[in-house]
Amino acid sequence: MESVQDPRVSPSPLPVLVHDLGTQTDDPPTQYSISSQALSTVAIHELRRYRCFVTPQGWVLALDPASCQTFLWRPQDGERIQLPPKEQGFPESCKCLLSDMPGAASGCALVVFDLDDRQMWVCKIGETNWDSHRYEPAMYVKGKIPRMSMRNIAKCHGIAAVGGKIYFELTAREMGVIEFNGKAGLKLDTIEVDMVDLPLSTPMASMYLVESSGDLFLVVIFFDGDNVHKIANHAVYKMDFSEPEWHEVDEIGADRVFLLGGHMLGKSCFGASCLAADHRLRGNCIYFLNHMATTESFLHVIDLKTGTEQVQRPFRHNGYHMPVRSPFWLLPTESTLQAQG
Repeated sequence: MESVQDPRVSPSPLPVLVHDLGTQTDDPPTQYSISSQALSTVAIHELRRYRCFVTPQGWVLALDPASCQTFLWRPQDGERIQLPPKEQGFPESCKCLLSDMPGAASGCALVVFDLDDRQMWVCKIGETNWDSHRYEPAMYVKGKIPRMSMRNIAKCHGIAAVGGKIYFELTAREMGVIEFNGKAGLKLDTIEVDMVDLPLSTPMASMYLVESSGDLFLVVIFFDGDNVHKIANHAVYKMDFSEPEWHEVDEIGADRVFLLGGHMLGKSCFGASCLAADHRLRGNCIYFLNHMATTESFLHVIDLKTGTEQVQRPFRHNGYHMPVRSPFWLLPTESTLQAQG
């Protein structure tokens, strides 16, 4: 007897790239499996019916536009975690993160950032409401020059969760930190750390924060001058929280890959980590979906061990121009590697 595909589960082996190649929002999206390098256009129930926000941990926040009911959804098996309803929907441009994996001993908070305003919504898994928080820019004077210390947390720069805290790029001398303090809510703080030096010869670059195995990495993709269609170089840094300081590294490990992407024109940047062997991928590689070149969305595969780059163009025969929605990753939930020991 012919098997029936579960409409709540991705039909392709994860991780996959999802592109809306149709002209209508209810057209089934095209999925590209990076392990099999195969395309699929089978509809997934949650992507068709709900408004979805992918997290780097693999879970997807789903919002029912009619009822504003929310839940977390796991694409690899369709499992759901029910969340409380919101009083109203989310703004048009948002970014979503989990502070940890659901079930973590320290608890897990789901955070949705408004990319066009200084506002975020927090729901702690197991609680019964969404809390709204606003943050305002704080001005300070350094060398008689006024500076702004708090811009939009999630817009145009990297953000990642490590050890129950959320870290984000802030200034050339500081990183921002969001800490969750039980029922007392959250606290915005900073840590002093010098940002990495970027060469003047490569004026265009895109930066991504990635959590992997309990560590925080910074990946910089350098473009060829002003040409965002061509990658000139790359660099990877690992955070040493004991100093704190960024240290450049040559490899990320043979057991993992990094998956990078984001909204069009870099409005927000997405970075995640995924086990390599478990998903038939070559380790020590960076898969970079070039969301800066919006009419192409080429996939650049950078092998850190050999220093080589391969460009995959899975959508070149589909008449792909501008997507109905920004392309995004669907990930296995173990995409955020757990710290050992």
